[in-house]
Amino acid sequence: MTTPPRETIDIKDLLSILQRQARLIGVTIFVFLTLAFLFLASAVPLYTATALVEVDPAGRSLLDPQDTQRAAATMADARLESEVEKLRSSSLALDTIRDTELYLTEEFGVSLSLTDRAKQAIGLELPEPPMGLQVVQATLGRFNDAMSVRRRGLTYLVAVSFTSENPTRAAEVANAHAQTYIRRQLDAKVQDALAGRDILRAQLDLAQAQLAATDGAFSDYVNHNLDRLMAESGSVAVENLRDQMTVAAATRVELLQSQTLARAALEASDFDTLANEIGDATLIALTEQRSVLARQIAGKAEGTAEAIDLAAGLADLEARIVTGGARAVSQLDASVTGYETAESDLRAQLQTELLSGPLSPQTLTEVYSLQQEAQIAQRQYDTMLLRLREIETQALVQIADSRVVSEALPPRQPSYPNKKLILALALFAGIGGGITLAFAYEYFVGGVTSAIQLGNLLPARVGAVIPREALPADQKTVADKIVNEPMSLIAESFRRLRAAVDRACPDDPGKGKVIMVCSSVPAEGKSTTALALARTYAAAGKKTLLIDADLRNPSQHSFIGCEPKHGILDYLLDEVDGDEAFYDADPKSSLGVMMGRRRSMVPTDAPLQSTTFRDLISNARGALDVIIIDTAPLVPVVDARYIAPLADCAVLCVRHGITKQSELRTSFDQLTDSLRSDAEVVTVLNCYEGRDKTYRYDGYYGYAGK
Repeated sequence: MTTPPRETIDIKDLLSILQRQARLIGVTIFVFLTLAFLFLASAVPLYTATALVEVDPAGRSLLDPQDTQRAAATMADARLESEVEKLRSSSLALDTIRDTELYLTEEFGVSLSLTDRAKQAIGLELPEPPMGLQVVQATLGRFNDAMSVRRRGLTYLVAVSFTSENPTRAAEVANAHAQTYIRRQLDAKVQDALAGRDILRAQLDLAQAQLAATDGAFSDYVNHNLDRLMAESGSVAVENLRDQMTVAAATRVELLQSQTLARAALEASDFDTLANEIGDATLIALTEQRSVLARQIAGKAEGTAEAIDLAAGLADLEARIVTGGARAVSQLDASVTGYETAESDLRAQLQTELLSGPLSPQTLTEVYSLQQEAQIAQRQYDTMLLRLREIETQALVQIADSRVVSEALPPRQPSYPNKKLILALALFAGIGGGITLAFAYEYFVGGVTSAIQLGNLLPARVGAVIPREALPADQKTVADKIVNEPMSLIAESFRRLRAAVDRACPDDPGKGKVIMVCSSVPAEGKSTTALALARTYAAAGKKTLLIDADLRNPSQHSFIGCEPKHGILDYLLDEVDGDEAFYDADPKSSLGVMMGRRRSMVPTDAPLQSTTFRDLISNARGALDVIIIDTAPLVPVVDARYIAPLADCAVLCVRHGITKQSELRTSFDQLTDSLRSDAEVVTVLNCYEGRDKTYRYDGYYGYAGK
């Protein structure tokens, strides 16, 4: 069986589908919009507030701005991404939750779920409420869902957004999260500086000990080799300088000891020890006065006016002692520093005096080595001390590398739900869904509406598209127009069907061809098509016979206006003699018609399988050119399946917009299974409601005689 060529898609056919299914599309749009309105009415509005944080990717330093510029060129992207991840971290989120006490709110804290509320309403026992870590995890999960941190394009700005049912809370949490991030950033920088300070302090102590060791080594060298050095240099000043150094060192040690004891006494408010260590007369006198007042206060009753006055005087004396002691300790500090400076100067003079004399090469080497070690130790000490002071200063003047450039404000409009967007999406979804349902109904569920669709559904030739026309009052069927209006559009449509049948089943000289006309279900124009097709053959000069083999519901006798005494069923059941009782000529053409009369009250498959029926068809083949058999529908009954093996071609009628595709496929499968292998199927679309592109030439159609 050859497959007919497919027709091209017609835009007007598609538009006609949309027009026919406009109600389905409208209902679909209405459903989608209704669901959208219900959602908008029930959805809890959410508000989103956003704070903008500017991040300096190089790090900011008040003490070394040039270092900031150098770092900015190499670490920008990596640093920015790192800071964004810090803003998203759970530890920072927990700090913000704790600072804002979100865990106490119903929105983010512990609250009853809808299931628990339902259980509570009907009096069921509720599960144990979450405690401790479960509360923290639940709050943290809700916080992370509400928090959004995004970098703004390629800028150094990071948007910190928070969504909440309360617009004020949304702004407060967004700002709190940004401030918490900046505070932690600053604390981290201070802690790093202090950690570096502690490390340098330990190294500074080692450098100080190394410096003291090198200074002591030179002094020991001079003391142990003074006689040799004096003999080699010939200078008496060396001994004098050495004696001065010894006195200065002893005095410095003594003052340092007094300084340490005095400072400890001052911090412990041990005024007697403080006065004795410092040895200042004024301070000693004040200490004695304090002792007298203390004894007087001890003899007075507590709370009396005199005791209060004495206590005030005692406090004033202690303040004066503290002030004088602090001044004296400062003077001791200055004295210690002075003796250290004097010691250093004497050491330098001694070195100069020794090196200026005529020393031996060995001595010069030994002295130079000790001198270099002392200088190196001094430089190391000075460098570490300077760096320690810088780090201590940095710890005091640290600033954050980020700042809030725009604080979040309580939003006036909710960010969720977006009414315009949801309604627009619902509208487009309704339109798209409606069109999809329309085409699905047309091409998969609903009826056949075009020749293109029919050709796509079945691998069979589409013989013709029969337009829908109103039936005049004086006509019983549109098949009458084949005779009454031979130049009409519908007459030409049936002639086109006849041409398609002739192509599918060419004439065989000396043997008539049998054409069965069938349909999937009743009321698809099968009997009308059979009569009209038979009349076109008769009008073309063919000896044609129309057999009404729809034994369940015969109708051809009513179409031609004849009331026979018997029908073909009676003949097949051998209830009449001869064929005159059910055979008559078409009053409008030269067509012969074997008619039915009554509906069968017994199964009709057996008469159609009988030898009588087969002999009838065989005899008709030998005497006529064309035999057209009007059969029963394929889906409800099996009659047509027993007629199909006798046919050379089958015309399958399809009612426009009525025949279901599932029924059409079922009937086609049944028909092809029953036909001979060399027989073809030609389909016809009846009652077409549009205008086919092949029938747009109105000037070629008209009534006879015009």
